Amino acid sequence: MASNFGNAEKSERKLMNKADVVSFLYPYSFDFIGISKAKTLPENPRVQNWINKGYHADMLYLEKNVDKRLCPESLLPGAKSMVVVGLNYYQPSCCLEKGHGRVSRYAWGRDYHKALGNKLKAASIALEQKFPGERFRWSVDATPLSERSYAVLSGLGFIGKNNLLIHKEYGSWFFLGEIITTLDLAEETQESIHKECGECTLCLSSCPTKALVRPWEINAARCISYLTIENKGPIPEELREKIGDCLFGCDICQIVCPYNKKVPATKEPDFLHHKAGPGQSLEKILQIPSEEEFIKIYAGSPLQRARWHGLVRNACVVAANIKSLDLIPLLQKKSQDPYPIIAEHASWALKKF
Repeated sequence: MASNFGNAEKSERKLMNKADVVSFLYPYSFDFIGISKAKTLPENPRVQNWINKGYHADMLYLEKNVDKRLCPESLLPGAKSMVVVGLNYYQPSCCLEKGHGRVSRYAWGRDYHKALGNKLKAASIALEQKFPGERFRWSVDATPLSERSYAVLSGLGFIGKNNLLIHKEYGSWFFLGEIITTLDLAEETQESIHKECGECTLCLSSCPTKALVRPWEINAARCISYLTIENKGPIPEELREKIGDCLFGCDICQIVCPYNKKVPATKEPDFLHHKAGPGQSLEKILQIPSEEEFIKIYAGSPLQRARWHGLVRNACVVAANIKSLDLIPLLQKKSQDPYPIIAEHASWALKKF
């Protein structure tokens, strides 16, 4: 009896090609799915060169676990396959309200780590129940693994000159996640990927801070997304005016990309239910008194990544850039803030009026 069950299970596993996986994962509403072998890929010397140049700025975690970036088995011993999924977050742009700072599209709704993570967790549990002898490890942007490298390997797209993965239907407006598994999934012959960037350099020429040094090379220390989110220190003075109205993140290199012109709008409720939306009131942000109050206001939103002092810092810069004269009294108050970064940016903003 046990022997027959084992044979049946083996037979079923052999049938798990891409079509079977897509069908099995259909209830979790991923927008696209790819499968690759969980093999170790050759290291790209450009990555270490990029780190050596200091282009990763203060993101020192990128210097660690470099050996795990292209080795799925280091994260799940015995790994044989990887399921890479994408979740579209695109929403059409809309006019920004007066006195508001612009929020990157990815942060309009619920934190993608939770939205996509919950789907992957549920899918992994279902797979464990179907294949009790196998192991599954899911992740959303939380391991050293180079997700884009395996997405390319699974035929989902190509890396654009702005360093983002570009999919033929969803452009670059999506989040990636993956399930590494010991289950040996059938690897299909990949279709030839559609044409790449060609001679187009719109993303490079449109970047206000010239963070895109050259095709496929970004200096994060000049990137508006880094400066307004990951950066926990001051924003360099020479870059502050170039940030414009970007309060949290930046979409410019995606907006100008031709592959992003006809992307369908997301249907994901977690993204459509706005927590931050396209813009946030600078007045409201400048009135937040503490980290504790900030956490209450932005619970479940990606804006928490900037932390209280970072978002207030950003609001000071944007207020000056869009000439919000009505915010001068609040900026004067913030120029006396005990937190040095807030006080310095508020003082800088006042000098710009």
